[in-house]
Amino acid sequence: MREAVGGTWLFQIVIVFILLFAGFMCLNINHSKAFNVKDRIIQTIQSNNGLDLTSQCNNLNDDTTICEIARYLINNAYRNTGSCSSLNNGTVTYTGFTREGKIASSGNASFCVAKVNSGGSQNSEFQGELPSVSYYRVAVFYQLDLPIFNNLFNFHLTGDTKTIYVK
Repeated sequence: MREAVGGTWLFQIVIVFILLFAGFMCLNINHSKAFNVKDRIIQTIQSNNGLDLTSQCNNLNDDTTICEIARYLINNAYRNTGSCSSLNNGTVTYTGFTREGKIASSGNASFCVAKVNSGGSQNSEFQGELPSVSYYRVAVFYQLDLPIFNNLFNFHLTGDTKTIYVK
């Protein structure tokens, strides 16, 4: 009888380690996918010299920046969502977008973008002579998603574009 109980404990320990390993692998895979999505969104914003935060994608075949991002998200099966309001602080206010390129309601944004003005002519004595300078901060979401327990924790990644000169 003692060997049967000891075998049960050993079996439970093995199951716990398998679950921990599966969770670690799921987290790494989701983090890697979110990192690639964040980099692609930043690259798209930089190549199009910015993003209009009030625009939406009405037709995925349009050539707008937000539609290009939406096509990428749909083609790469990125489905993670999060809340942009939890990322907002006193200096940066994020605008959330859904996978389809629409402005998101609270809590279901696939990615969030904030425009940060960082100087240029609006803050200097040479107003009107120097171009306005800004950059965009992008946030994407990923989660710890175990097969049995589903979504346990939400995380986010942020990244910044290079400086973009605004007309």
